[in-house]
Amino acid sequence: RAINETGQRLANMEESERPGLVLFVVMTDGLENSSREFTKERIKEMIEHQETKYSWHFTYLGANQDAFAEGGGMGFTRGATSNFSPSNVHAAYEMTSLKVSRMRQQRREGKTVANDFTEEERKEME
Repeated sequence: RAINETGQRLANMEESERPGLVLFVVMTDGLENSSREFTKERIKEMIEHQETKYSWHFTYLGANQDAFAEGGGMGFTRGATSNFSPSNVHAAYEMTSLKVSRMRQQRREGKTVANDFTEEERKEME
């Protein structure tokens, strides 16, 4: 629903008022993935559509699971995905903040926005 509701909100805004960077961050332990409204396949289609058509970015952080397999199955790119330790949530927030800051800087400088964690950032989240 967040993708649909955000898309609707942005569609109702004047172009000049829309944000230059739209980023979704999903942080999960994998236990609440019981949506009856959206399948993984539908989520993947939605993510790919928003990335391709509107240049949105999606990040997936998973604990107690293989985040790369779970996130990849829903369309999250490998670079924007990371495992994190449930005992190290603070580092997951901190490393994601660093990545978002880097993305915002790239956007300000007119560079291609890279939605990728570094290997160092991933290690900090373990």
